[in-house]
This record gives sequence, structure tokens and C-alpha cells, in this order.
Amino acid sequence: MSRKTKRLKPAPVVPPPAAQPAPLPAELLTAPRSFGKKLRQADTTALQYWPAPVIAGALSGLAYALLLRSGLNLAMAEALRAAGKTGGNMPTVISHITNGFGSFFLTILTFGVMWGLGRLGAGKGPDLRGARVAEIYSASFALLVPLYLLSIVLTLFTPAAAWALNPAEVTRAGGDLLELQRAGLHSAAQTPAALALLVASLLGTLGQFGLAYPALRETTGNAGKALLAVLLPLLPALALQVIAVGPLLTLRQ
Repeated sequence: MSRKTKRLKPAPVVPPPAAQPAPLPAELLTAPRSFGKKLRQADTTALQYWPAPVIAGALSGLAYALLLRSGLNLAMAEALRAAGKTGGNMPTVISHITNGFGSFFLTILTFGVMWGLGRLGAGKGPDLRGARVAEIYSASFALLVPLYLLSIVLTLFTPAAAWALNPAEVTRAGGDLLELQRAGLHSAAQTPAALALLVASLLGTLGQFGLAYPALRETTGNAGKALLAVLLPLLPALALQVIAVGPLLTLRQ
């Protein structure tokens, strides 16, 4: 062995780059590409931003229940008056709870559809750690939070006269509770709060996909995969939101 060979030193070990802190969900709303770049370098888990869809779901349920509350209460009171009875608020309370939980469940289910079908479209990212589809779509629910809050505020400030049942519909119902509830829903559907809820549920969902695409382009490194990750869940997610606000859509004039 030559003297030159003995003097060779092993190459220095270069440590891997340190993981960057995960970006805040609000950054997806203002700079989606920057959010995607930072997310790709961060050490995150699929449920990194789980509070965003949970809070959005809770607010959607609250907004829907509050919107229908006054109309359902009036419908119940009218049904009891027609039957010559008083009291009996429990069925209305159960209706409020059912309306709120149904909207919450459909919001969470929408996130599941976005995650599952989006992951199918994105495939594996260039770093073999995935395209961070769950993180991006869960963070996108931050867009819906102020929209649902707006609907809640509008509901609380809507004058009581706006919830009044249409006399013609009351007469036609003849004391039937289901028909009276439909009359209450019809009144609620005409309010600005109902319009805000429709915008949050439908246009807000479209906005989520618009924000997700540039972020997914950064995490997948491929425009085609990012487009598939958006297009595959788009229609199913919108269909779920149409189901959630379907009664308001059909009765709004």
C-alpha cells in the first residue's frame, strides 16, 4: 500500500437537512404555493391540521341549526295551536340537534372524500413520503370558518318578522307538522343568512379546491398529479354539500 493511499481520509458525513416547522393553515389562504413548499420540507402527520375541518364542521352544524331554529319553533307552535295543545318543545329540540349533527357529519365526510380520492389522484410524491394531501385539504377548511361565522352572525341579527310563516302555507298545511316545518324552512331559505350559508357550503368548497391545486403542485412536483388530486374528489365533495343545503336550495326563490 502506497503512502498516498494511507493518507486518504473518509468523506465527511453530511447530516440531512433539519425539518422545517409546519406552516399555519392561514398561509394556504394567502400564499398556497408557499404553503406547499414549506409543507414539503416540514415533518407533519396526516392529521396535522385536524382542528380546521372539525371547527368548520361544528360551525356549519351550528349555522344550519340556528337558521332553521325560528322556523321550526313557529311550525311546532302552530301545530300545537291547531291541535289545541300547549308545550311540547322536545320534538323541536331533537330537530335542532339532528339538523346540526347532520351538517357536521357531512362536512367531516367531505373532508374524508377529499383526502381519499385526492390521495388516489396524487400518488407518491417525489420524496416518497406522499403528497401531503390530507394536510392540504384539512388546512383548506380554514377558508370556511369565517364564512360560517358570517352566516351565524346574520342569523342572529335577522329581524323576527323574517321568520314568520306564510299565512297561505299555514292554511294549506291544516295543522300538519311536516307541512308547517316546510313552511318554516321556506321562510328561512329567503334570508340573507341562508344565502351566506349556501355560499359557504358550495362556493366555499370550490374555493378549497382552488387553493389546494397550487399547494399540491409543490408537494407532488407534478402538475398532472396535482390536477388529478383536485378533479377526482371535486364532484363527490360538491354533491355532499348539495345534500347538506339541498332543502335551502330547493325552497329559495
